[in-house]
Amino acid sequence: MGTSRRIFISMGIIILAVLTILVIDSFRRGGGLYRTLHEGKEKFTAACVPVYSGAAQPANFCEADAAKLAMKSFVDKDESKKQEGWLLRDVVLLSVKKESLNPGTRVLVSSSSRGKKAELSWNDVSSEANMVILAPTKQGTLKLASVMKGLETRQQWVQDVDRIEIVRK
Repeated sequence: MGTSRRIFISMGIIILAVLTILVIDSFRRGGGLYRTLHEGKEKFTAACVPVYSGAAQPANFCEADAAKLAMKSFVDKDESKKQEGWLLRDVVLLSVKKESLNPGTRVLVSSSSRGKKAELSWNDVSSEANMVILAPTKQGTLKLASVMKGLETRQQWVQDVDRIEIVRK
């Protein structure tokens, strides 16, 4: 094998490695390539999310329930992208009476597939200024997002929510 052939093969491998890195980086950052391949509307179409309250049989938050609620939105500080969804407060109130909730009540939102969870006080959830929302994703699942401290960045959000639990004290 001649020297020029080795140089040509080496250059090909280097170009392929650089292109691979650029494609992976584009996907991670949600760049043009990612948007081109993942065009679609963010819509809640996945299975119902169970809402546990005490020992009672869980209620469910489903696509039909979401249609009954008003959507709220905010612009996230990481990517300046509009996040739109339903207030967690309104979702909880679909299955629990407001009178049974107090400042000591905690709302746990978790994702078993992502191994993530968030524990919020009822005061934080009920404050519309915190914009604690369940926003639909392009995969049809829900993500917990907010502008409140401790939940304001994408790394802190809970994606693929599959359980909501209300714990009264």
